[in-house]
Amino acid sequence: MADVASIRPAILIEGLTKRYGSGSAAVDALKGVDMTVWPGEVVGLIGPSGSGKTTLLKCLGAVIEPTAGRFTLGGEMIFDGGWKTGDLRALRRDRIGFVFQAPYLIPFLDATDNVALLPMLAGVPNPQARATALEMLGALDVQHRAQARIAELSGGEQQRVAIARALANKPPIILADEPTAPLDSERALTVVKILNRLAQEFRTAIIVVTHDEKIIPTFKRIYHIRDGKTYEEAGEGRAI
Repeated sequence: MADVASIRPAILIEGLTKRYGSGSAAVDALKGVDMTVWPGEVVGLIGPSGSGKTTLLKCLGAVIEPTAGRFTLGGEMIFDGGWKTGDLRALRRDRIGFVFQAPYLIPFLDATDNVALLPMLAGVPNPQARATALEMLGALDVQHRAQARIAELSGGEQQRVAIARALANKPPIILADEPTAPLDSERALTVVKILNRLAQEFRTAIIVVTHDEKIIPTFKRIYHIRDGKTYEEAGEGRAI
């Protein structure tokens, strides 16, 4: 029998809205967004500046509160007209991984400590956290740089360490905001290949916000966001 978790959406968004301000100054950044992402799937989210991409990611990451609508993570209702979980910090720490355009690594820590920090903050003992960090660095093919300080890493290596950090607590969801923007074509495609492999290996659902035309053809499914609404289309899904 199939695992129940594998046949329900990792992310299910229904009619999500976000309004900034009130009265005549109100701005509707999201106007009823619907989206479904399955475990093990990497989905592209694209749209022009100001279309609502970053607002949507912040809502999903429990960084800002939506105005209305609902969304579930792994079958659990997280927001339905209001937050349904009492500890948003724990939600972000334990169940959502974040990858940004800049790696935002701690410069005075080595690669292992940067990745181990998140599990340690979640209460994992130091030896176990470091073992997990080395496992994740190995999955990203940068275990040979485990003791390197951040300044000693190339841009591509730094981004791999940042992805390893996002995976450290093995979250069911990763939100990636322009993760390939600072990289050249070869390194950008390598990062996307890694994300697809890790999504399959860990059954992680990944949403990638991007303007990067180099990687858009790799997505099997794409959500366009325009004027605060989403429109799904099949992607090319080119092999990488």
